[in-house]
Amino acid sequence: MSAAHWPWTVLDIAPTEDRKTIREAYSRRLKALDHEAETEAYMALRQARDAALSGQFLHPEGEEEDEQAGGEVEAEAPPPMADEPQDKPVFTVEYDESDDRRFQRVVDLFLGEDALAAADAEELDAHLDTLFADERMGDLGHYARIEAWLAQLLAERYPRGVALFPRVAEYFHWADRAHELGVHPAIPWLFNAYEADSVVSQLDAPGHAYHREWVELTSGKPKGPLWVRAIDKTRMANLIATIRRDYPWLEQQHWQQDLVARWEKKTAGTNVKGPNIWVWIALAFVALSALGRLADGDSSRTAANPMALAVEQSAAADRQIAAFIDQRFPQAQADGRSLDTLRAKSPRAYSTLQKAIGTSSMSDEMRTRFLMREITDVYYQIIDRMPYELQVADARFRAATVKKLKDNPRDCARFIGNPAAYWREGNSAAAVSADYQYQMSAVFHDQYVDREWPLAPRTAEISGPLIERLIRRSGVPEDRVRAALHSPDVPQADLCRTIGSLYEILTEIPAKEASKILPAVL
Repeated sequence: MSAAHWPWTVLDIAPTEDRKTIREAYSRRLKALDHEAETEAYMALRQARDAALSGQFLHPEGEEEDEQAGGEVEAEAPPPMADEPQDKPVFTVEYDESDDRRFQRVVDLFLGEDALAAADAEELDAHLDTLFADERMGDLGHYARIEAWLAQLLAERYPRGVALFPRVAEYFHWADRAHELGVHPAIPWLFNAYEADSVVSQLDAPGHAYHREWVELTSGKPKGPLWVRAIDKTRMANLIATIRRDYPWLEQQHWQQDLVARWEKKTAGTNVKGPNIWVWIALAFVALSALGRLADGDSSRTAANPMALAVEQSAAADRQIAAFIDQRFPQAQADGRSLDTLRAKSPRAYSTLQKAIGTSSMSDEMRTRFLMREITDVYYQIIDRMPYELQVADARFRAATVKKLKDNPRDCARFIGNPAAYWREGNSAAAVSADYQYQMSAVFHDQYVDREWPLAPRTAEISGPLIERLIRRSGVPEDRVRAALHSPDVPQADLCRTIGSLYEILTEIPAKEASKILPAVL
């Protein structure tokens, strides 16, 4: 097979279906490029990589027949000169009137000024279902056009439709590509905007460490003495510097500019002054009477002592973690699980929750969301390497969750495909039982320790009798059952019924057989 055919000439490798080889070739050629001076070459390299990974160019037309005939293959032609056009395919996808109506309807739904109504959001979600399930997404040209179109719509009409961003980003793998050279400019902008919205939501929460300073700049009084407003100057300076560095548009959208200017001077220690010396003397008598109370809120002394500050912050995080365990899992204490046992038995788990809390005070709702996200992320990373009994328990919980979602195939398929992502998207409140959440917490508490984890198999052989049992249990025809076991790109209802039934069966069959399948399924 000739290696002098696009895209293999660009990657400088022989045609291969080994994805690792293709990616290594791409990385090798990428390092040799000057990204700023060779933008076109970079884009050509990326296009060649994507085409090679698609598997569509392993057998150029006419060449495979020559090899099968057993005749000699003609000598390879020399690679084209740099100024000659290479033999690149033309991606062509035809669109009909129903496509045009769908595209126009999506645009119309984005054109409103306010947040999406529930009915509009549901309709947009349904349109995304259709777009993503379209077999034409296998064509790289169509895939790229849909990606660019959705990125542009989300960016131009932001924040309308922002609820759809996580799903679109996950489908197109934007998290891995947001900072690559040549990516559509709307994509990194969307990530920054989405992150900034999350920052605003946190700052708006009364428990946040910078909440008072944020409220001062967004809705404080433009006039009047600043010294009476009980604002920590160090935190105010940090907040202004951080927002200007990472999210400069938030200053324009939310802050009062004249008030920001006054606080800049205040934090710099110039031009904005408090009362004169005689007023301070008069106030000293009042201040002395409240000295004990003020000491609790005085950040300057602890700030001057880093060790004391670290101890105070750790203690505050401990209080929040303990409150989370008590409120979320009231049965934990009776089972011998608490903050103290977590710290003693699994320092790694304890450290993970400490980092999740950070130095911020949080509302109960935000604290629960942050800590449960950390627990579920860890749980789904390690469950396929846990003892058999824990894997069986997880399969049982997953089967129950799938059963709850059986009337919502889209959410069911999302849960099966990536349960951790399903949790992070906030869809789990009604479907994931309290018992399942406690099971995750218990595994996190008992099992997340510093040790080398064995590798879990990614594939497993399912016997013929088990396939027959799965067909009877799920009610899905054999060909569709086999398709659902090998690929997520099947009708969502088939995936839900097949995998949900498989979870159930794996809790019923002998351990000798189930233990070989569970790690690959989980």
